Amino acid sequence: MTMSDHYYNPHEMSRWKKIWQGFKNLWVYYRGWKWLIFLGMSLALMMSTYLVIIAKTTSVETLQDGLMNQTTVYDVYDEKAGTLWAQKGTYVTLDQISPQMRETLVSTEDKRFYEHNGFDTIGIGRAFVSLLLKRNLSGGGGSTITQQLTKNAFLTLDQTFQRKFKELFLALEVEKHYTKDEILEMYLNNAYFGNGVWGVEDASMKYFGHSAVYLDWNESMVLTATLNGPSIFNPIDDYEVAIERRNAIAEYLASEGIISQEDSAYIQSSAIELYDAYIQTEQGHEYPSYFDAVINEAVSLTNIPESDLLSKGYQIYTNLEPSAQQMLNASYDNNSWIFGDDGTGTPLVQSASAVVDPDSGGVMAVYGGRGDYNYRGFNRATDMYRSPGSTIKPLAIYVSALEAGYNIHSAVPDVVQSYGSNNYTPENYDLYTDPSGEVELYYALAQSKNTSAVYLMNELGINRSVQKLKQFGINVPQADQTLTLALGALQTGVTPVQLASAYATFANEGVRIESYFIRRIEDSSGKVVYNNEKPARHMVMTKNVAADMTSMMLDSYSGYGTGYGAGPDWGHIAGKTGSTEVSEGNMETRDKWMVGYTPDFVIVTWVGLDEIGEESLDDLMPSGMGTLFNIQTTNLMSVSEQTPFDVTYASQMNETTNILQTTSWSDDWQEAFSENLDLAREKAGELWQSTKEVAGDLINKGSEWLETIDLPF
Repeated sequence: MTMSDHYYNPHEMSRWKKIWQGFKNLWVYYRGWKWLIFLGMSLALMMSTYLVIIAKTTSVETLQDGLMNQTTVYDVYDEKAGTLWAQKGTYVTLDQISPQMRETLVSTEDKRFYEHNGFDTIGIGRAFVSLLLKRNLSGGGGSTITQQLTKNAFLTLDQTFQRKFKELFLALEVEKHYTKDEILEMYLNNAYFGNGVWGVEDASMKYFGHSAVYLDWNESMVLTATLNGPSIFNPIDDYEVAIERRNAIAEYLASEGIISQEDSAYIQSSAIELYDAYIQTEQGHEYPSYFDAVINEAVSLTNIPESDLLSKGYQIYTNLEPSAQQMLNASYDNNSWIFGDDGTGTPLVQSASAVVDPDSGGVMAVYGGRGDYNYRGFNRATDMYRSPGSTIKPLAIYVSALEAGYNIHSAVPDVVQSYGSNNYTPENYDLYTDPSGEVELYYALAQSKNTSAVYLMNELGINRSVQKLKQFGINVPQADQTLTLALGALQTGVTPVQLASAYATFANEGVRIESYFIRRIEDSSGKVVYNNEKPARHMVMTKNVAADMTSMMLDSYSGYGTGYGAGPDWGHIAGKTGSTEVSEGNMETRDKWMVGYTPDFVIVTWVGLDEIGEESLDDLMPSGMGTLFNIQTTNLMSVSEQTPFDVTYASQMNETTNILQTTSWSDDWQEAFSENLDLAREKAGELWQSTKEVAGDLINKGSEWLETIDLPF
């Protein structure tokens, strides 16, 4: 067989001809072209419907308000606390921008701006030719000023067909809501001009040292040229390129008859006189750690993109208590001596604090870390997870002990003994045990007896402690579900805010509310887009158990407790102290915790070492933790209502428990159930109302859009 015989088989070719002929017969019989046209039209209809829905559901009507206003943060009293940093320039009205700047921009970027309805068919044709010749849309060419505004305000910067179609439909929607002058004003205020400046006013100050109202033809051409490549065409980064771009615009304006040939020649022979009078304002982010946490919470709990949150004029109502935040900040100011700093400017000992309102669960104040502040950097109050040490004992052990029948004065063992097959043998931090071999329950807690804590967990069951911690909002991994949990050995750890939220349960009569920063968020038009005014409430213990726990923890900062001397200069505070070791076998201290609460506030403070080294926290800060906490609690007392406790120290009680009006689980359960039922009804009503509003809005907008269509019959 020859090679030609191998490649040519008349029988096989005949078979393919038959297949092709059969396909043509089917195509003709079933009218293939009509089906192809039908499928194409169906696809176009679905695509256009999708784009119309996007355009109709985008908050175009709030665009101008969002560009004009900064996102504002309000405190717990609904007073303005500050604004968020955003990439936004000084907003000026159109009459505060020179006519030369407006004329140059429109003539160069979109000369049919005042004629088209949002998109320019001639410009789109140019872009399509570019696509055919270059096989991409780089360089643009089809976008009007309106489209560029929608791209900057609503869309990503990728050059794709999908983004272009979205841009077009949104531009039509923008044109329906705003006049041409309003669109031009928004564009000039929202455009980026390089070197970190947004908006024509700040750009004019940055490059020429005066307001945009005084821009001449020369300067207007320079700024207009900059818009096409802010990082490469601006006169600071590349003066020669800026001259070339300006001259090209001057020639074009002369050819269009907008300026004379003489003026064009004069401009092209002129230098660009640069003078930087722009001052970067440091306004905004007045409470850095708190505002960082607000941004993080908003981004994680809402569908608002971070860029929109920072720049679209939202109003965020928080639980910030300004006085508490200021007092917390003051406790760290000029107190480097407490932390044993070495004078290099880099803190050896780190610290973080969180203050929570026990009634609402709202976070009143946070301090995210010592040293230089980094915008949106690591916030130790919310992002740092560390083992809680003995601060876990009230949550994991002593609540369960009271619920199991122990009382304030019950005797519990204080002896060193081994547990389990691995002979786990805990000892007290001071290596001292009571000669009698037992102590009262409140005293074991006040003195943070490791021996008693492990005994109780072993008797009550580890799983009971794990479940109770879960009720407090602390999940324990399977690997940590051992008797070492009694001493706070947690691999994942807890954050200061998380621990403060748990302890707030005691001050709130046994009801836990997950701590949160944001109460509600409104867009620039005042519409509520997120609401957490009434967060969920969880019954963790009865009022009676909460009262007994408070009596016992009042002794933590009295003469009986490990926190003696660290409480406020006046008034009473309940709580717990704790510490952790560097590692198993290394007894050096890595973390120290102090938790304190009154009926008005809960504060958790942590101090520790970011990295394990040769230094010991005890050596670096031998008495600083108590001094710091004394300053903090005294400061907070001075700005709180100083509501007194309605219970007293356990050490001063003859009774075995506090006698309260409600002492049964059933009464407290019914109260909690009633509250949650009311909350569920309210949330359901809000959801139904929101659904009706959205549906009604879509129907109305759909009707309005249909009215704008000119039908061919």
